[in-house]
Amino acid sequence: MSTQQKHKKIVLPIVIGAIVAIVIGVYFALAFASFNASPIDANNVQGKIGVKEFEEQRDIAIQEARRFILESPTFAFDGLIDTLQVEYVSVMESFPVQYNIEARYTSAHAGFGNREGQMLAQVLTPHTVKLIVSESRVISAITDKDWDEMNSQFIQRLSDLDDLSMQIAPVHDYDSFIDALEKKGITAKVVEILEDSSFSVPTIVISVNGENLQVYEFSSATEAQNAALLVSEDGTEIGTSIIRWIDTPHFYTQGDIIVLYVGHTQEMLNLLESLLDKQFAGM
Repeated sequence: MSTQQKHKKIVLPIVIGAIVAIVIGVYFALAFASFNASPIDANNVQGKIGVKEFEEQRDIAIQEARRFILESPTFAFDGLIDTLQVEYVSVMESFPVQYNIEARYTSAHAGFGNREGQMLAQVLTPHTVKLIVSESRVISAITDKDWDEMNSQFIQRLSDLDDLSMQIAPVHDYDSFIDALEKKGITAKVVEILEDSSFSVPTIVISVNGENLQVYEFSSATEAQNAALLVSEDGTEIGTSIIRWIDTPHFYTQGDIIVLYVGHTQEMLNLLESLLDKQFAGM
């Protein structure tokens, strides 16, 4: 056999191997990219985080979300392990970095939570779980927009609040907002009043159901609306100031006031929406 023929026999397997490696690499890259956020998002969030660190944090967040679902009451009761898939991951502009993760799976029966001892419909039931992961820990997990996995209870719907809303006067200023809360059986306590504010009026910090709300009262509804125009759509900018929230911001306005809730509790979001309508800015 000539030297040239030997050379061809050696080179051919190397070329084939290289092609196979490239194909496999592209396959896994595309598969992984289907539910991963862009590393550029991390730079927008923190400004200093590198691509490698972002990818590591994202992967840890996905693993934590998957672990939480596997141990959650609904899945642990009758979830089918082969059906669990992470469908979507996005990073929020907050610090610490938070990840919105959406996963799907199928249960062998209808219902939520631990259903031991209950009469169950034996029917394959698909579920969608939306989680928020912060600092490698799940801080919110809602299944099918109905069930709070962390507290094992149904989410209170706006329709559940409708009966009370008929008896509550519309909110138009700070006093009517506090009155509306009290008529719902909720005590609002003033924590502090800060002259330092993102707007032209003081910040009134109140405690509602163990969480803080920031209320800004203006001299008129027109001034409140003008101030609302200063807030970016995602709530991370007010005028020329860029703000890194410790949790998810939600801005509401009604009459003379702007109300800011920085958090993710579904009950609080439902409450504020029932009194102040949908948020005008935030995540």
